[in-house]
Amino acid sequence: MQLPKQNIPSLCYLLIIWIMAPALLAAQVKEIPVLRISTENEVPITSKDAYVHGDLTIESSDTALALTQVPMRIRGRGNSTWGFPKKPYKIKLDYEHKLLGMKANNRDWVLLANYCDKSLMRNGLAFEIGKFTGMDFVPDYRFVDLFINGEFMGNYLLTDQVEVANHRVSVEKQTNETVAAGDISGGYLLEIDGFADREPVRFSTHQGLKVAVKYPDDEDIHPTQLSYIRSFMLQYEDVLFSPFFHDPKSGYRALTDTASLINWYIASELSGNSDAF
Repeated sequence: MQLPKQNIPSLCYLLIIWIMAPALLAAQVKEIPVLRISTENEVPITSKDAYVHGDLTIESSDTALALTQVPMRIRGRGNSTWGFPKKPYKIKLDYEHKLLGMKANNRDWVLLANYCDKSLMRNGLAFEIGKFTGMDFVPDYRFVDLFINGEFMGNYLLTDQVEVANHRVSVEKQTNETVAAGDISGGYLLEIDGFADREPVRFSTHQGLKVAVKYPDDEDIHPTQLSYIRSFMLQYEDVLFSPFFHDPKSGYRALTDTASLINWYIASELSGNSDAF
């Protein structure tokens, strides 16, 4: 029997949920943790740039994961998502903490609102698909119910800030003095971002791809390092769009971890990631 083509995507998503649901459920405690944020004088959070001071309390059925009045700051985050009624947030704790049993002991955390996803599960599923395909870095996460100044904001995804740090993105750290040939090749963290024009360190490729440099930090990166990154990306893109792109020695594969690229493509396709292409 041949299935109608229009039914295939729906069946694929059902299969993904069936495969990933045990992992999603196992990651949660018996009850969804409650994350309470109180800002000083109940000041509203209205900016993506200016932090508001306050404290964080976590209530969990696992008392070992509970926290009480941890000093912190909070601001808005996101690009298009910041314009939605349910806002995403960036949290910066005064001290490093492992939140809700996640691996990273860090100050920086993110609250994803999942406003456009009525199931609230797509980001969690995408992270599980990333783990399943063996990606080097997949954000850790927990579903939480968020209250700000006593007001219920909805269910959120508390997750890692994507940054170079222990138990986060692992690249070889280097100083801005690392500019010699042979040493300058890394590590770096780049973000392909349609909103990169707003970033302090960025460039565009010949094909109009906007790239933001996230590591080294804005104030640390050396002009020679930025020039190297840009030249590498331009070279890769020129090879990819060349007539000999498929040549195993002079084409894109000579510059690519092919297995990683294939796994990323599969994960992007399965999760319906509209930003991937």
